[in-house]
Amino acid sequence: MSPPSRLEGEYRSAQGRFLFVWGMPLLLAALSIFGLLAALLGTGVWHWASWIALAWLLVVIARYWIRPRER
Repeated sequence: MSPPSRLEGEYRSAQGRFLFVWGMPLLLAALSIFGLLAALLGTGVWHWASWIALAWLLVVIARYWIRPRER
């Protein structure tokens, strides 16, 4: 087994930066898409899942609106 090359380390570093910057927005986007599709296509438990998913987005929005992150 050979040691990792310099390019492999740079690739992992770039991947880590990508997830650091875009990880949470992608998670929130997936959560909102799930919530909207569950509300449109499902019944019963799916409606509860959509309420929870969409309410979680409102909690995140309210948290950063009421108390923004200090720089």
